[in-house]
Amino acid sequence: MCMRIRYGSESNEATEILTQDNVSKEQMGKQRQHYLHNRHHPAYTAQAVDQIGSVLLDCASYVHVILPSNNAQPSRYQWIQAPDVIIRLLVEKFVADGYSNPKIVTKLKDHYDTDHHSFSKSSRGQAHTVNSIGPTIERVQAQFPQQGSHDMKEMLQQEEKVMVPRQVILDYMNLHHPDEVQGRLKRRLKHSYFWTAGVNKLWCFDQHDKWCRFQLFFHVELEPFSGCVLWLKVWWTNHNPCLICGWYCDVVERLGGMPLITQSNPGTENNGIANGHTLLRHMQDSALDKSLQHMFKGSHCNIKPEIFWGQFRRRWAPGFEALIEWGVNEGLYDADDALERLVFHYVFIPWIQQELDCFIERFNNTKSQHNSHKLLPHGHPIDIFNKPEQFESRDFAVKLHPPYLIEVRNKYAPPDHAVFNLVPPAFALQACTFSDAANYPPVSWDNVWDIYIHLLKQFQSQPNNIEFQAMLAKSAISDNAKDFMPVVPLPPHRQGRPAVGGAPHNAACYSSDEAETDFEYEWTDDPDGTWD
Repeated sequence: MCMRIRYGSESNEATEILTQDNVSKEQMGKQRQHYLHNRHHPAYTAQAVDQIGSVLLDCASYVHVILPSNNAQPSRYQWIQAPDVIIRLLVEKFVADGYSNPKIVTKLKDHYDTDHHSFSKSSRGQAHTVNSIGPTIERVQAQFPQQGSHDMKEMLQQEEKVMVPRQVILDYMNLHHPDEVQGRLKRRLKHSYFWTAGVNKLWCFDQHDKWCRFQLFFHVELEPFSGCVLWLKVWWTNHNPCLICGWYCDVVERLGGMPLITQSNPGTENNGIANGHTLLRHMQDSALDKSLQHMFKGSHCNIKPEIFWGQFRRRWAPGFEALIEWGVNEGLYDADDALERLVFHYVFIPWIQQELDCFIERFNNTKSQHNSHKLLPHGHPIDIFNKPEQFESRDFAVKLHPPYLIEVRNKYAPPDHAVFNLVPPAFALQACTFSDAANYPPVSWDNVWDIYIHLLKQFQSQPNNIEFQAMLAKSAISDNAKDFMPVVPLPPHRQGRPAVGGAPHNAACYSSDEAETDFEYEWTDDPDGTWD
């Protein structure tokens, strides 16, 4: 097997690099030394040296370089190389996301003019051993104690910029964390079959209240065909329909389109999305004005978000939950104390949201393990979502007419609603003043409690202020967390079955009838049920 890596310039000094996977280790070492010895040859332009030396030597296979002679004829592999300022960051990102060499080359073509540039690249590991990788794994393990080797490898690539074989991670974990490995051995799982037609046919929503003792609440929206998470939010409530509808409007505005149908569990907090999406669809298609364009699914029928919450609880939550639990046990935070709760929200929620954004970026850019039972496309969720045609699928998104979204937002998610404030404006202004004076560093895992304690002391040292105490009292009894919003009185959405999607093997069957289900279950002990 060989891959031809091609570079060229406007002159006749063409460079041809041949990566060989079928030569001995000794030969490859000699070839690499040959390149290092000759990398200052006049045939290499400054740009070529920078491109090859800085990028290829860091993450490429051993290469054999054929230097052109002074009278070399123009090669048929002669192109102008793509600009380094474009290529370098993209290559680093795609390598960190775990794409193979052919996939990297294909994705790069979306970012430069293929009529004028040509680029291909090979990557290799960084020769890490069980001993050398130890400190990095321990640093990640502290935040994510229940991660398996698959997630650990992705985390090391994307966050630590460390490329290490999965077997090395397994060897280290078996040597130093045998109990954690035993806790993740294959278990008996339940398979759930989900039928869908294509991308943006359906969006699913669900809330997560496992951290209510900290007064922190989560909410997720995902596109089930691709598995792409569109948002994962943490806030001081997830029960307000205006808040949830506002997040929905933000995503629709960002994507420039909406799904055909939305789906959630029964509950008044989801009525905002049901009403807002239904109104948007009616505005753009009057033929739909006789039915609700939202499905309420109960009795564990909204299965895709529920699966995600299971992964969230295993892959992300344990370390952060233990960190916050430590502060509670030490008496640093009492959720029933209005001042402590506001300081906690002001410090922790933005930081946790940043961590969630990083988690979702890894999640959407990580290709899941192959599942022989799965008929939906296999690939990176973000790729399936953005380019379904490459996976023999269709995009059912309805293009947005922006003025309609403004009308929906003003009606069901007014931007001036108090639920969109992290903390009361007066408190935020005072907290910002204290923070600027103290010149806090960026909040991180190591200093988040220190910043919280210092900011809390700043508030506690202030003289009693009647207006400030009234604001605290009002926040303690605030009813902004829950607003009742009735769902529009329309017949539930029903769709004939079956409907056929863009790919011939992807059939869709939806129903808003709670007596029916879109999912089938069976028990399995197959290898796809492993977490490692």
